[in-house]
Amino acid sequence: MKETLFYILFALVSGGFVTYVYFCIRFYFGYKNYKPTLSYTKKTVSVIIVSRNEADNLRKLLLVLVNQNYPKNLYEVIVADDDSEDDTEEVVAMYKDNEVSVRYMHILGREKAISPKKQALEKAILASNGELILTTDADCIVPTTWIEKMVEAFADDVSMVAGYSRTQLNDWAGESLLHKYEHFDFAATYMVLGGGYTIGRSWACIGQNLAYRRSAFEDVGGFDQIRHLISGDDVNLMQLMRRKGHKIIFNFNPKSYVYTRPVGSWKKLVNQRSRWASNMKYQLKFDPEFFFILLSMGLMYWGGVLMFIFSWKIALSIMIFRWTVETVFLSYTRKRFGIGNEMAWFYPIWFVIQTFFLVFTMVLGQFNLFSWHGKKPYRRSQSNEAAAV
Repeated sequence: MKETLFYILFALVSGGFVTYVYFCIRFYFGYKNYKPTLSYTKKTVSVIIVSRNEADNLRKLLLVLVNQNYPKNLYEVIVADDDSEDDTEEVVAMYKDNEVSVRYMHILGREKAISPKKQALEKAILASNGELILTTDADCIVPTTWIEKMVEAFADDVSMVAGYSRTQLNDWAGESLLHKYEHFDFAATYMVLGGGYTIGRSWACIGQNLAYRRSAFEDVGGFDQIRHLISGDDVNLMQLMRRKGHKIIFNFNPKSYVYTRPVGSWKKLVNQRSRWASNMKYQLKFDPEFFFILLSMGLMYWGGVLMFIFSWKIALSIMIFRWTVETVFLSYTRKRFGIGNEMAWFYPIWFVIQTFFLVFTMVLGQFNLFSWHGKKPYRRSQSNEAAAV
């Protein structure tokens, strides 16, 4: 019996091994040969921020947004206030006479909405005027070149542009383990996702730095097909566009990168990642290839751990192999995502934590054990979910 289990596990790990190596090689050549096509045609833009009780963060973000090096008459900023209880409205009102159009929308009915963020975002989009929709979060900081560089990525055949978001750290050496892990994990995740984009695969994105054509949003019916999900206003929308044949690319220009503030605790990080993972079963339906890759990585991670039961030599070999492949991949791609030499040394610690953290948050996400600004997921029966999708 033990011998049979060994061969089954060995076969699974071997399958994960082959898949893992295959995509790492493809990513390597994808990054090496990637050449973006830029457009310098100016377009009208609507920047939309969904905010709830983030007045202090909005003060800093709006100051940068009204000072973008993009023609002031070609973009507007809309703050969709998800029924905040702070002075968000007063903060936005400070910019009512600004050269850039800054508008405030008070969104009601969050308690009845399955996804308050989607509800607020959709209402803001319907009220906006831009050809392009740019989204970010209230706790983010964008560079003054953000709009310009995101717009440049929209060649005539591009419908959506995904951007990079990373946590803002003041001093790497003095940061906590939590903040170091979060920062490195963002970069490591984007290294894989970015590799996918270089070979024509759009697997995921994040609403902290995202842009899409209004026409593409309307073409997929907005959020109609994913309205029943509490999250996924970004990645599931992307998959809807991808399935309808819209071209989606990644913006590797550092002048388009966005900073977000690190979370304050491990509990908050677990909640955030569980919320992201809650989309897994729907992304599996939309794009099974990505989850085939995740499965292969999982087999490499946990297969290596379980193999210690049977053979410590084989298990150690698997771990060393994974370590070697990821180290080589990291050394080649890290500079694109702002990972310096000092940060690269954090990889072994991330390697250990990630193996367990990923599985833990994936399980929580599938059981909807998370919240968004105090809003718990609306639980539906499987039959209703299937009908909605």
